[in-house]
Order: sequence, then C-alpha cells, then structure tokens
Amino acid sequence: MIVRCAGVLALGSLVLVASLVRPVTAQESAATAAILARALDAESAGRNRDAITAWRAALAAGAVVPSILGLERVFSGLAQEESLLVALDTLVPKYPREWQLRTVQLRVLTTMGLDARAAMAFAEWRDLTPAEVMPYREFARVLLFGNRAAAADTVLREASAALGSTKALVLEVAQMRAGLGLWREAAEAWRDLMVEEPYYESATVWSLMAAPAAARDAVRGVLGGPAVSLGTTQALAFLEVAWNTPRSGWMALAALPTTDTTIVLWRLFADEVERVRAWSTARDAFAAIHAARPDAGIALRGAQAALASGDAATALILARSAAPMLDEVDRNANALPIELDALARLGRAAEAEALLAGAALAIGPDGVRAHARLIAWAWIRAGDVVRAKHALVDAPLSAEDAVAGWLALFDGDLVTARGALRNTEVPGQDAVNALALLNRTPLERSEPIGAAFLALARGDSTQASRRFEAAASELPDAASLLLTLAARIETSRRNEDRSTALWRRLAAEHPQSGEAPEAHFELARGSRRRGDNQGAREHLETLILDYPRSALVPQARRELDALRTGAV
Repeated sequence: MIVRCAGVLALGSLVLVASLVRPVTAQESAATAAILARALDAESAGRNRDAITAWRAALAAGAVVPSILGLERVFSGLAQEESLLVALDTLVPKYPREWQLRTVQLRVLTTMGLDARAAMAFAEWRDLTPAEVMPYREFARVLLFGNRAAAADTVLREASAALGSTKALVLEVAQMRAGLGLWREAAEAWRDLMVEEPYYESATVWSLMAAPAAARDAVRGVLGGPAVSLGTTQALAFLEVAWNTPRSGWMALAALPTTDTTIVLWRLFADEVERVRAWSTARDAFAAIHAARPDAGIALRGAQAALASGDAATALILARSAAPMLDEVDRNANALPIELDALARLGRAAEAEALLAGAALAIGPDGVRAHARLIAWAWIRAGDVVRAKHALVDAPLSAEDAVAGWLALFDGDLVTARGALRNTEVPGQDAVNALALLNRTPLERSEPIGAAFLALARGDSTQASRRFEAAASELPDAASLLLTLAARIETSRRNEDRSTALWRRLAAEHPQSGEAPEAHFELARGSRRRGDNQGAREHLETLILDYPRSALVPQARRELDALRTGAV
C-alpha cells in the first residue's frame, strides 16, 4: 500500500513539474507565498497529507527549490523518499545548475541505497561544472552524514586531483578524517579551518570528542600548539571537559591574555563546567572572571562552586568580595548564607554568630532562626557541642533534621542519629561513613562512637583514628568498618606505619568482611611505595582470586598489569 501511494504521489509530482514553464506575475507570486505558508503550517502541525498537497501546489506554482526541500522533509519523515525520484529526474535536467536540487537528489539516492545511481548523478554534476568545488563538497557531506567516511574520502581525493587542492573542502576533510579515526590529522584539519572560520569550535568538539584516550595527547598537541587561533584554544578547552579533564581545559584558557574576548570565553567555559558539576574548576574560572571584571553575581557563583568543591576558605573570600556590591536586601539574601556556611565549615563559630547578629535587625527573628542550623554546625566544627545546642534554643530542630542527627550521634544516641542522618541533603563522606556504621550495629547507645565522630568533626584526625580503633573492640558487629575508618584516616595522613598496621589487622581478623578487599588493595599500594613489588603482587592476586565480586577487582588488575610491565 505504501509503495502504491508513493507511486501515485510521484506521478502527481511529475505532472505538476511539467507545468513549470511560464513566468510568474506579481499576483501569482503573492498566491505562491500563501501556498508556501500553508504548506509550512501543515508540516509544522504534523499534517503530512495536507503538507504534501500544499507543497505539490507550491511546486506547480513555480516555487521549485522550497517545495522540493519541503517534500523531502515530509517524505523522509514518512520513509517514502522514493516518492521524490520521478520529480527530481524531471527537475534536475530542467535546472541543471541548481545545486540544492542536485544535493537533494544525492541525498535521496544515497538514503535509498542506490549507490550506483548516486555516483552517476554526482558524475553528471561534476562534469557539468568541472572547475567548481560544490559537487565534491555536497556529495562528501551527504556521505559523511550517512557515516560513510571511506566513501567521502574517495570523493575528496578525487577533488584534490581535479582541483589541485582541498583547501576549500577543509571542513569535509576534517569530518572525514575523524570518521576514519585519523584523530591527529582530523585535529590538524579543524585547526586549519578555524584560522579562517573561528566559529567552528562546537563542530570541532563534536567531531573530536570520540577520540579514544590513546589518541587524545596527539589531539592536544595539535590544538594546543604554539600560535593557534583563539577558537582552537576554546575548542581544546571544551574537549577537555568532554573528556572529563576540565582542569586541563581551564589551564589552556587561563593562559590567555586578559581581554574582553577572553573574559567572554571564560564565562562560556565557567557555565559549562558548572553545568557538569566540575566544581573546583568552576570555582577557579569564576574567581578569575571576577578578578578581571568584578561582578557580584559571578563572585557568588564562584563561592557556591567553592562550597560544592569543599573549599570553604575561597567561598568566604568570594562571598565577602561580592557583599559590598549588593544592596542590603540582596546581600542578606544571597551573600550572607554563603558566608555563614563557609564560616561554619571552617569552624569559625564565634565569627559566624557575630555576623548573623549584625544582620539580625535587617532579616528579623525568622531570618535568624533560618540560619540557626548553620550556627549550630559552626559550633560543632569548633568542637563545642554545648554551644551548638544553645544556638538551637530559639530554633528547635525536628528529630529528623540532619543537624539534630549529628548532635545525637556525638552524644552517643545512635537511635536518633540513625533516623535523622538519612535526611542529610548532600551526604558528604562523613555522613556516608556514619550511616554505614549505624546500619551495621543494632546498638542504641555508644559513647565511644560518638566521641570518635566528634573528634572527626573537630578536625582532630589523630584522636578520631584512635577512637575508631578502640571502638572496634567494643562493637564486634561493626569492627571491620571501624578499623577501616581508622585506617583510611591514617592513609590520608600518610602515616605509613600506622595505616599499614591497621590494614593488616583488618585483613587478618576480618577476612570475610566487605572491607577486606580494600585492605588488600591498600596493602598492595603500600608495598609498592616501599619497593616491595612481590608483596604488592601477592596482595593484588589475593584480592582478585579471593574476592572476585569486589568492585576493586578491575583496579587491582590494572595495578597488577602495571607491576608486570614496570609502568609507573
């Protein structure tokens, strides 16, 4: 049925094409414009049958190119491209130098898999205009769109031979090389293109982002070479984001001279890394923009990114830099919460409390109560649980509030903590560790656990590690996790002797625990750092063979391969 309808439509098109011979009057031109508008409306509304009828009427009225393009769109959506062939077979000879008709013909034939006919159509067009680049360009683009890079390469080589150069086809050459996996050569073509056409950054990124890891340094060498264009540097920076190395992208842009154009590029990049949540890079980009062109909004976005990256000190600097640029309402609504949050994370509780007191008149009692949690958390970070509780006197928290959960945990009340900490808005590693531990033990109270987490909150890692280790003896059902927490702290402090002792104890005393693979992995790394490759190999092999379902197995295999090959 579809084929039959297609044939009828094609025949109708042929009859209409035959009438396109006489000149068009002004009145007819206005009528044609109305028909075109009706065709576009029908197509936009998805009324395909009405659109086909209207486009055929427009074709009959003399609007050849827009009508053929419209029919191509509709028929392509219906997978009935063959319906255009009869009309094209008539129109192309009538308008042999109309490149859009020629291109539609190549697209339709290629889409239908009629490669021999497409090659003949291309040859006819090429022979008609032997000195022009258009036939080569359009056929190469059609082939590239169909992911036929090798066939496009043949066309481009023919163009080079016939025209003496592919300079006018550099865009197609770049796309073709990327399609063939010739990543360095593709980067060179894109670089050359952007010397003359600086607005191809997005196309460059789209083309090269599929480059495998092994080819990326070659691409970096081309796009990051000396005397490259600004567009090339921008493309490299956004490629680094696509490759999940945004820091390298920012380094490329940060090296540019500070001009108005550079600031525009920095803002585009900052928007992108903020979108992908590359917070530390976003922080640096916004900070650089603000330093070059002070702007309160940019400074506050940088401060938020700094908080998200865990850099409270920079967040405080940026928020305080933005505050004087804002009126009182905006300052209290936008800068004050960031300042309080940063001070809380830094444990500067008295300063946070004084800052809030200074804004109390402007924000009112409700505003003060809204920030009570931050003041409480600031006192917790300062190690003063009593004052943290006092900060909440006028703003009592529900038992399900995360801050209430932390206070309960520090007091050793595991029941309240277990329920409340699940409501942490953005769980950090401390909250994840606390919840893992609370889910591991059914105990209702444990002062040693509370003391260990309080030491951790205060930043006293030595005491936290010691207390976690001591608690392992009192909570056998959570002993392996407690030893793991102690060992992780010592590993992060680079206390090699103590971390090694803890990891060994974990591996020896709790070989069936979920933490045992991590112990072997860390022991392997420690052995390798000491030059004991044999010991490292034994721990990695134990991990791979004894814990085949561990998420660390792939990484252990890579470490083992590195040992075998001598890679660093």
